[in-house]
Amino acid sequence: MGAERTARFAADATKCIRCGRCVAVCTGMVLEQQGDDPPRMLPFERYGWRGCWRCEHCLAVCPTGAITIFGKRPEGSLPPAPPETGEYLERLVANRRSCRRYLDENVDPAIVSSILAAMQNAPAGGNSQTTEYTVVDDRDRIRAIRDVAYAAMEEAAAHGRYTSSFDDFYYAKMKQSEETVRKGDMLFCGAPHLFVAHAKATGRWAADIAVNCNLATAYFELLANAHGLGTVIMSYPSDVVRELAPEAREMLGIPADHYMKLLVGFGYPEVPYARGVQKDRRKVHRWSEQAKGQLSLL
Repeated sequence: MGAERTARFAADATKCIRCGRCVAVCTGMVLEQQGDDPPRMLPFERYGWRGCWRCEHCLAVCPTGAITIFGKRPEGSLPPAPPETGEYLERLVANRRSCRRYLDENVDPAIVSSILAAMQNAPAGGNSQTTEYTVVDDRDRIRAIRDVAYAAMEEAAAHGRYTSSFDDFYYAKMKQSEETVRKGDMLFCGAPHLFVAHAKATGRWAADIAVNCNLATAYFELLANAHGLGTVIMSYPSDVVRELAPEAREMLGIPADHYMKLLVGFGYPEVPYARGVQKDRRKVHRWSEQAKGQLSLL
């Protein structure tokens, strides 16, 4: 049986207007439309670069809802966001920040489930869909993981050993921050929950796996912020877990051969912010009509 049969692609001839949009957006180039016939899926070897990318663009682009694939029907999809959503997203990005003070309570499980459902659509190179998500949304379990990792970190520091990203100076500064902004927890910032995007990272695609995981991390943070949650993207705690506290990694359930660089702490923020900040330190190189083809620096 050809792999195309498992895709269960179908175009309802009574709804299809033969516009060819599905063929035009098919990344795997496995759809064709001949004459007045509705589109069909060509045989292919396997999913990915040798066939269907499982992107469902064909289902999403059809103006009449004629296409089904993988058992998914068009009425099960969300409609596009209205244009005014653009301003909302601009405000969301402008107001995002690292939250290092949290309320000591669990986030509503329904909110976490809603975010994770949306995360199924986070982008990945080649639509590989190999990135895994580990979420610990119980603050008691987070405390247990934190205690193990923290003890290993302090034991190493007592003997002058630090992670590959730290030395005695940075460690001392983080220790100092426990007295103020980090509420006694230089490791997880007191966050009651953790999100980790990770994936098996071996062979020629290891670098792409890292990019996919980092993209997923960014998407999770924005989704969490959109639900009113505070977030903090952390690399040092990940280094501690990977380099100093293998037991904590086991408690997270993340295999040793998986890429894992960024942890996201999240929860209800303790300190509300009244407005965004006004950063303008980044260089923007832009080719524009107004510059008559010259590179302009904003």
